[in-house]
Amino acid sequence: MIEKMSVSDLDEVLAIETALFSNPWSRGMFLSELSGHAFQWAYVEKAAGQVIAYILFRQVLDELCLMDMAVHPARRRQGIGEHLIRFALRLGEIQGAVKMTLEVRASNLAAQCLYRTCGFQQVGLRRNYYSAPKEDALLFDCPIQSTSGAVRIRPQP
Repeated sequence: MIEKMSVSDLDEVLAIETALFSNPWSRGMFLSELSGHAFQWAYVEKAAGQVIAYILFRQVLDELCLMDMAVHPARRRQGIGEHLIRFALRLGEIQGAVKMTLEVRASNLAAQCLYRTCGFQQVGLRRNYYSAPKEDALLFDCPIQSTSGAVRIRPQP
């Protein structure tokens, strides 16, 4: 089930973030994303009450930008990442976005495969975009169409 990320989710989110990324987001960065801006979203997917994945994205005019996304290492290759991306695309469609963009490490072949499965294509390159370690970023984008599929959102209490 997908639900809005809350401050109470941050310990679990940060555990996933630090396990997966060499230059992880800080608590403050996540708190900034939770500040309630109208075109800034943060969601978690939970199983048995535990955060197993999260996604953060923003909308600028008619474009979504995927800011951060991760799936718990023990839950990878189960369709969770694809589910979250299709959820974001559907929300973007509702908000009038026409495409989603993202950057991904050139060495992150698993993420690139996931993005291509969801309809993304490489459209550019940013040299030395990442640090720790220094690496190029591949730019991907995906047109937003009515094929992003249905998802369920847990109502907030």
